[in-house]
Amino acid sequence: MSSVPDLPLHPVPLQELKHLDAGRHWLINQPIAGLDSLTPVRGQLHATHRGTVLEVEGEVDTIVTLCCDRCLQHFNRPLRASGKELLWIGEPATSDPVALEGEGDDGGLMEQLDPRGSFDPEHWIFEQLNLQLPIVNHCGSDCPGPATWTSDSSGIDPRWQALQGLRS
Repeated sequence: MSSVPDLPLHPVPLQELKHLDAGRHWLINQPIAGLDSLTPVRGQLHATHRGTVLEVEGEVDTIVTLCCDRCLQHFNRPLRASGKELLWIGEPATSDPVALEGEGDDGGLMEQLDPRGSFDPEHWIFEQLNLQLPIVNHCGSDCPGPATWTSDSSGIDPRWQALQGLRS
């Protein structure tokens, strides 16, 4: 097995992967471009060329800082991705990877790679971690909720005070 421990992830030509019987294995301990994380992304990734598909399997984790959508406070959240994916290798103009997927099969072939192109392990990790980010950021059950704008007993936001006078 070809191993490259703790080195930056660079795109690997598919033709190079094709000649590695055991595929390529990466040990990951670095920041990932485009992903703002507190800790380096750590884990492992393995890619094996299987003729018409590239089999990619990996596990990575890191910690990200998010902003709560309710109270607007920042909080840290562990982010972990683990997956196995088959990437179809074929000429873009001659084949339709969607037709190969099989209806309703989540494990089907989802992406297509140009056989003369490269596999970018850093981008694959970026995509997998981004898919794990929550749609709604909530800091937890102890969330204080929205901050109050005033301690005024009338409950009127002072920024709207001038408009209150127009009602009379």
